[in-house]
Formats: sequence, C-alpha cells, structure tokens
Amino acid sequence: MDLPMDLPTELPTELPKEIVHIILEMDGRIAYRHGKYVTIIQKHDERYAMIEPLICKKRDILQTIHIDEDSFYFEFGFDGCAERGLCYDVGFNAPDRFEICYFDFREGWKQIRTYL
Repeated sequence: MDLPMDLPTELPTELPKEIVHIILEMDGRIAYRHGKYVTIIQKHDERYAMIEPLICKKRDILQTIHIDEDSFYFEFGFDGCAERGLCYDVGFNAPDRFEICYFDFREGWKQIRTYL
C-alpha cells in the first residue's frame, strides 16, 4: 500500500494544549488554573484529612478580617484553645501603627500588645 505524498513524514513532538487540557480534565486529579497545572485532592482521598484542619483554620481567619480605607484587622485563636490567640492590626486601633496583640480570655481579660 502506497502512502499519499502529501502526508507529513514526521510526527509532531508536542500535543496541542487544548488536547492536554481535555486529557488532564478527564483524569480529575489535575486542573489548569491561573496559567498553571495544579493537583486537586479529592475529599475521599486520605491526604485531604491532613489538610482539612488548615483549610478550616484559614476559613476562620478569613471571617475575622476587617478592612477599611487605610486599615485592616484580623485575629485567630490558637489550636485547642480559642480563648488564646493573636490579632494583627494596622491603623485600626491606632493610626499609622502596626500592632500585634496576644490575647488570653480564659481567666478574665489579658492582652499583651506590641507596636511596630
């Protein structure tokens, strides 16, 4: 059987990106986000249990963020004892100051503040 003369004699060395995206999307473990390929950990994967506390902690911190025009504030409690933790404040309580405050509400009201 003779091949037609107009067929390429060499195979392409790269797949088109559209095909690569489709193949990886079908796999379900890799996604293309913000110009990069990232690994996706499914909730049924045992590795998810290792990062779930970090995800919950980040979610808790994000809920305490307050942002105004020239200031921001957020806080988080320490693991195992939410009555103790740290708060970060830029211009919220005192203008033009960065404050880090340790708080302990277990037995009353205790705060130790540091200004930078």
